[in-house]
Amino acid sequence: MARLALAVALALLSLVVVVPSAGGARGKPSFANLTISETPGITCPGSSECVNFASEPAIRADGDGNFFGSSENGLGGGTVAVRSIDGGLHYLTLQSPNGVSSANTTGFAPGGGDTDLAVAPIRNAAGNFNVYVASLTLASVAVAHSNDRGATFANVPVVGGLPGDDRPWVAAYGASTSLLTFHDIATDNIDVLRSDDGGGTYVERSRVIDDTDYKAQANELGNLAIDRRNPTASGFWAYQSFVAPSDPNGSDFNEAFLGVSDDGGTTWSVKPIPCSTSGTGLDHIFPNVSVAPDGELWYAWSDDRNVFTAHSSDHGGTWTCSGPVSTSSAQAVMPWLVATSAGVDLVYYGSPTAPGPHSSQTFYVYFAQDPTSTPSGWGTPQQLMPVHQGEVCEGGFGGCNSGRQLFDDFGVDTDPAGWAHIAFSHDAPNLGGSGSYTGYAVQTGGTQVGAPN
Repeated sequence: MARLALAVALALLSLVVVVPSAGGARGKPSFANLTISETPGITCPGSSECVNFASEPAIRADGDGNFFGSSENGLGGGTVAVRSIDGGLHYLTLQSPNGVSSANTTGFAPGGGDTDLAVAPIRNAAGNFNVYVASLTLASVAVAHSNDRGATFANVPVVGGLPGDDRPWVAAYGASTSLLTFHDIATDNIDVLRSDDGGGTYVERSRVIDDTDYKAQANELGNLAIDRRNPTASGFWAYQSFVAPSDPNGSDFNEAFLGVSDDGGTTWSVKPIPCSTSGTGLDHIFPNVSVAPDGELWYAWSDDRNVFTAHSSDHGGTWTCSGPVSTSSAQAVMPWLVATSAGVDLVYYGSPTAPGPHSSQTFYVYFAQDPTSTPSGWGTPQQLMPVHQGEVCEGGFGGCNSGRQLFDDFGVDTDPAGWAHIAFSHDAPNLGGSGSYTGYAVQTGGTQVGAPN
């Protein structure tokens, strides 16, 4: 009965849409919000089955401006995948990329933990953009791939580094190449695998950090990004974000770093971001890197109170940092940004109230824009929808007694016109509830930035 009540409440919430301001108007951004369905074949909004129990969503656009998303149901619970072909106004739930059945109704799936998603920038032989969905499994990591816009998926268990891997990230290049990175629990290093056959097989290529470097055994990895527009003589640029101690004797992960490869993931060098160095830890999940279409880099991280960004125009060789971007909140975590052809969009979860033993916090999605693509060009962050009441626990699976409804990350991407599309987690059935669901928001007014890489 409790699950039925939760489903009814979420179905009612799925019918609520924020009324947008006039499209294209400059000024404060507006968004239309919706939820998605757990059931394949259902389009939301528009159905009483627009209910889900997933969280920690990823979102990516393809070359036609269609959007794909993935969310996790938890280890053994399978992954929810969705697609929008109308600019993010509606989302169709696809078959589960890693469920035992396509509808994921058996109660068990080999995937469903930490998920990430990538879409190829070049069409395959069938004229589609390959879609890759990485997921943590009970054993390690698997990547599901689709060559037909998500109509079907083939799930491939990864053999490198088994058993004991954590937090996979995936990025795509060309028509059929992708890189997969994850935390190797046995070594604490960041393993790199590559597929050149559309996700059919993955072969371990390298590790991001040299095994003799102290950071190899002391780091918190963030996302993986590929420059898909500016090839190198040896392949393509790949970037892996992570934080680690600023010196070998430190215990706090108080400096941001970037793993850089100019040969498609075969070899790596580690670039520090000196202006990120802090007196406190930066492992407030997760550091995040994005590549603009011109190849310039943007990086974001949190020190638990504030979100900061940095910019590099020489592949991470030198950096210029912003001050705190999260100027309108007392706590800000889980940043994600997208660098575009005409500016940068940033999202994070923030609370106007600082954490504390007697604090009553409400967390919102915050949205900030930098239309100048300069570290000093950030506008005032806008508080969007409330998503969580109570503290946020970043202890991961098994490390929290409460406050895990937002899980560990969420995302933003832009369409070809520069409108932002956000995928976020939310308490279920309502604010303060102990469950989670995935919501989506499409920008309908305010400032447009540009198209992504």
